[in-house]
Amino acid sequence: MVKITPTAITRLHGKLESQPEGTAVRMTVKNGHVRFRPDTERKGDIVFHHQGQSVLLVGAATARQTSKRTLDVVTTADGNRLRFTRPV
Repeated sequence: MVKITPTAITRLHGKLESQPEGTAVRMTVKNGHVRFRPDTERKGDIVFHHQGQSVLLVGAATARQTSKRTLDVVTTADGNRLRFTRPV
């Protein structure tokens, strides 16, 4: 299963401040590209919480594609970004 660092979960939580209550961030993978978008919980989702709020939603197919990876925040030339790391 995908793992998420505390830094990444805090960043996702911050992105939800302007969203309606009950909204979380859904992570999907399509053609090798990871996307994040606002959504609501669906049956079968893996749900990550922060401070009592659903923050990240991961469907079963995405969970399989991202297993053994860790979502973290890394500094890039464009600023801080959510990125996957793999175990060494």
